[in-house]
Amino acid sequence: MVYANYLAPIDEYTNLPFRLLCQKYNACATCAPLVNSTAIARGEKIGRVDAHRDETNIGIQLVGNNPADIGRSMEILAEKMPFVSWFNLNCGCPSVRTRDSGGGGALLDQPEIIEKLIGEMKKHTKKPVSVKIRLKHSIKETVVLCKKIEAAGVNFIIIHGRTVKQGYSGKCNWNEIKMINEQLEVPVVGNGDIQSLEQGNGLVKEGYCDSFMIGRAAMTNPMIFAGKQPDDLKDRIKLLKDYQKLYEKYVGTVETGDMKLKAVNFVSSVAKASELRNKICRANSASMVLDILEKQN
Repeated sequence: MVYANYLAPIDEYTNLPFRLLCQKYNACATCAPLVNSTAIARGEKIGRVDAHRDETNIGIQLVGNNPADIGRSMEILAEKMPFVSWFNLNCGCPSVRTRDSGGGGALLDQPEIIEKLIGEMKKHTKKPVSVKIRLKHSIKETVVLCKKIEAAGVNFIIIHGRTVKQGYSGKCNWNEIKMINEQLEVPVVGNGDIQSLEQGNGLVKEGYCDSFMIGRAAMTNPMIFAGKQPDDLKDRIKLLKDYQKLYEKYVGTVETGDMKLKAVNFVSSVAKASELRNKICRANSASMVLDILEKQN
């Protein structure tokens, strides 16, 4: 079973307040990104895992390549956060830092390790376990990998339609995602370049995937899961204020850098966006960010 749509886990962006904002606009499932399994296994950084019981269908994405650490971290998370609905193993992150540590995209060439990691995850939870991957150099290689992941017992596979080498350049290869989907028994969640709810639903209807995940388009428009687009700057200011309220309710005083990051993304498509971006970047408080936008409105 998969949810109708997912907000992609994006490190340093899709924090708890942002995920809740997306869920306000009908995101069916979200995920706390890139949780370091080794740090959790050592008893560190558990406080940084910002999954919350008020989230609907919240998942946790683990990163790492040590089966013992994955198993121990799952044991800890299952005990501390019993409200979590699903778990994910990141085997596709293109970040050099993540790959240099042996996790993320570095695992794509090590299916035997992926199988062990999945086995450890499943030992410690009855909740759905998934793996997020990227395409390999050929469709044949990707299908072979996916079949091994499927055989290891995952409940679904999330596929980003680019290679690790591509990063976020070029176009998402939805034809390959569809070819893989046709050869697997487990559901496939497709990810990459989805710009609207209508597009995502269309890909499911046409058999490219069983569900879809939206990342970068949601960064600029959290309303995307409701099939909506902010009409003007006023709507974007409201989104930012809603985000700030959620941050203050669940985290505390919103950090200036985070407020600036969200504001720059939310206003990226308005008139004079470049001018606004420059003003926002010079702001030295969250309130100043809102003042700049209010004056421009």
